[in-house]
Amino acid sequence: MTREPAPVPRLLEWLAVGTSLLNTQLGRVDEAWVTGPNTLPGWRNAHVLTHLARNADALTNLVTWAATGVETPMYPHGNEGRLRDIQEGARRTAPVILKDVNDSAVRLQQALDELPVIAWGRTVRTAQGRLVPASLIPWLRNREVWIHLVDLGTGVTFDALPEDLAAALLPDVVTTLAGRDGCPALIVRAQPGGLPLTTRPTEPVGSAAEVKGPTPELIGWLTGRSTGDGLSCSPPGLPALPAWL
Repeated sequence: MTREPAPVPRLLEWLAVGTSLLNTQLGRVDEAWVTGPNTLPGWRNAHVLTHLARNADALTNLVTWAATGVETPMYPHGNEGRLRDIQEGARRTAPVILKDVNDSAVRLQQALDELPVIAWGRTVRTAQGRLVPASLIPWLRNREVWIHLVDLGTGVTFDALPEDLAAALLPDVVTTLAGRDGCPALIVRAQPGGLPLTTRPTEPVGSAAEVKGPTPELIGWLTGRSTGDGLSCSPPGLPALPAWL
């Protein structure tokens, strides 16, 4: 069973900070920005925002599952339905999309606030089919909020992550990337003093490229959000990575 990378109260604190930062950034944008381009392939900012809203609703479904004991899938119509909802939702007007992001986040937060203590240990299933404790739900939302904050291109970078959140996110990112087809053998070491993280724990150490650098820069490169200019690699030359999204 997967464990959350921090106690629930700290997960909720990180989420509150990230959601507040998201709201602040979205309070500064205009309609042209909402409908404008994004760096994610095939998506505009409207797609990213709609994805964030539907993700909040999907995680609210998991909170409902934990609270009631009645299986409530994240996405009742599967991945095809999820993608359809994003595509259709991105066609809405900017005010409707922005309100949706806020309202869905409020619904999720209310559901988390009302979840009984006993329910945090109940098992739910993610969209990828993993069985996880309900206590992991805030972590799943943190990943979405903080990574997509960077994608929105409003000036937020991974340097904005709380230090302990970045330290928890890096091994999570390495583990996720290791499960992707085409992921090279890597040893990732945050500087200064980080423990080595590897995508190939069963392979000889010498067969892997060792990449070192600040934690935010490592997260940016591993998730495809930066070119890794601030990183060092042995042997020289950062290897190609599979797409994160």
